[in-house]
Amino acid sequence: MFEKDLPGRRYARLQKIMSLPFTRRHLAGAVCLAMGAGGMAAAQTADNGPLDMAGAVRAAIATHPSVRGAGEQVGQANAEVDAARAGYKPQITGGIENQINSYRNTSYDSRNVYTARLTGSQLVYDFGKVAGGVRKAESGVRAREAQVEQATDEVALNTAQAWVDAHLQQLLVQISREQLSAVMSITALVTERVAKGATSRSDMEQAHSRVEAMRSQLLGAEAEALRASLTLMHLTGRTAPVAITGDIPAELQSAACRDGAEADTPAVRAASARRDEARADLDVARAQRYPTVTLDGSVGQALTNGSRLYGEYRTTGQIGLNLSMPFYQGGRVQAQERGAIHQLRAYEDAVRQARLETAQGFADARAQFDGWAQREPVLQTRVASIDATRDLYRQQYLQLGTRSLLDLLNAEQEYHSARIDQAQGIHMQYRLAVQCLYFSDRMRSTFRLDEARPVYGPTMSGGRGR
Repeated sequence: MFEKDLPGRRYARLQKIMSLPFTRRHLAGAVCLAMGAGGMAAAQTADNGPLDMAGAVRAAIATHPSVRGAGEQVGQANAEVDAARAGYKPQITGGIENQINSYRNTSYDSRNVYTARLTGSQLVYDFGKVAGGVRKAESGVRAREAQVEQATDEVALNTAQAWVDAHLQQLLVQISREQLSAVMSITALVTERVAKGATSRSDMEQAHSRVEAMRSQLLGAEAEALRASLTLMHLTGRTAPVAITGDIPAELQSAACRDGAEADTPAVRAASARRDEARADLDVARAQRYPTVTLDGSVGQALTNGSRLYGEYRTTGQIGLNLSMPFYQGGRVQAQERGAIHQLRAYEDAVRQARLETAQGFADARAQFDGWAQREPVLQTRVASIDATRDLYRQQYLQLGTRSLLDLLNAEQEYHSARIDQAQGIHMQYRLAVQCLYFSDRMRSTFRLDEARPVYGPTMSGGRGR
């Protein structure tokens, strides 16, 4: 009637699922007991104290290199906007040139001529070449800002789910301890019965064997709890294993998976910005067919030094409109235009792909969430039923002698296995609720992540216009 669930099989189920409960109200209390009994909390310093889920997520956002790296790219993109806008401003260059002249009609037939020259050019009209470059750069800023949000959401997703896993593992440790305590209690009763001659010594050996199996299972649960804490440590930038505190946020216990399927996620916004970049590239490529009009001018001052004691100065200057137009460039302009068209089409498909992946991701998370939610009352009933059966078997073994010790031990193991399955099912819902927040673009608002994320200026240097 009862399954002989060995520790190896239990761990296989544990790693396959990741979720548990008795009821949602009892979950937090059990975890608090586990944390109080564990040794990790004592090892925490003031800087490495326990974290609730929101605190863990915010700590990860503030320190994670992927978020910081994406933020630095925003600064780079803003600098590219400044560089593109510089095309509207005068372009001034200066320099010094040297030439040697020979004058045959003078007694001084050799002279070195040094000229200091200043040249300027102001764009008048270019049929949108510079404007297209500015639009491309501005779209690049929006793309990189969306990538910062995307990196933020991904780190938040991983950290929140890691916190849920740690929450689960703490509870599994508590369940394992309770199971060990229950089996040790049965062993004490068996030892007493053996001393009275009411049962055989083989029962006592069997009970002791089961105790050792439970000890091994507890050690495995504690190792998994430590691993989960180490995962949080690396994600949050801490220097010691992270103990958790608090309960699952209310947002994950309510309607996280009920709406938001058509959300405009950072992935969609990033793809849309890249599409706008491609459109600007196409405009620039088409503008290359048309002329560019500039106002050009220069001024120079020459100092002529020869055999004379004193120098001879000469100043020159010129100004005028310049019109340049490509008549033939070997097909380069046409090739650039065709390439820009293909690039635009590719990014339009990328936007559709991002929307599709968002909708599919949300739908899949919601479907799984609903499936686990439907199982929850079944698992609850199973725990209650096995608990009643366990009590009945204990009475039948001790008082009536109609049950064997193996029946009693198996009933005890079945009860705690059912508790583990129940806990895993609840926590799987929490993990899926986090995914729903991710695919519905609610991670940053739920955990107030814009407050935790580093702020990056328009440019790394803070300067403009040079």
